[in-house]
Amino acid sequence: MDPELIKEIKEVQEEHEELKKEESKLFKTLKRIYVIIIALVLLSLLLVNTQTGYHLVSLVSGKLVSSQLNEDYSFDLKQGGKVYFDELVWKQLSYIYENNQKHEFKVCVTGEKVNNSYYATGIYEPYIYKQDVFSVTSQPCNSSTIISLHSHPPLSCVFSQQDMRSYEMFQTINKDGIVGLMCDWDTLTFYKSN
Repeated sequence: MDPELIKEIKEVQEEHEELKKEESKLFKTLKRIYVIIIALVLLSLLLVNTQTGYHLVSLVSGKLVSSQLNEDYSFDLKQGGKVYFDELVWKQLSYIYENNQKHEFKVCVTGEKVNNSYYATGIYEPYIYKQDVFSVTSQPCNSSTIISLHSHPPLSCVFSQQDMRSYEMFQTINKDGIVGLMCDWDTLTFYKSN
């Protein structure tokens, strides 16, 4: 056999072996990436379907719907407009929040609605029948109330189904009223129907 031909065959075989090694490295890398992706998907499914996952989803969704206190004691409404608290009313609300950390509380905020904004000038606590860390049952707010407000545990800023039913009942008392949810000393969530 021709020595040149033998040399070419060996070179082709070496190139073929080198290509197989590279393909093997690429295959191993892709396999690792695939395994990591599958593991992350399974881990996220496990988290979402556990208590930890529920709280994580609740925390993230709460951040999306809640509003932070502005320097002028106001909160931006997600649907447009603002809620302005009189300084004294805000201090009363903060005091009530601070002294009710072991259970939820309920307050009725009075004032007026001007266009899309609410001006809170008064606050009172309705009679409370029952309260615990996850619920509060009280007398309804009266018709001068512009915000029916209660608390949730810290950073639990999403309205429950019961909260929405209470809002519907409050709408029969004051159709312009909104509901508020206090979930931290400077964080509230508000809801009003359009």
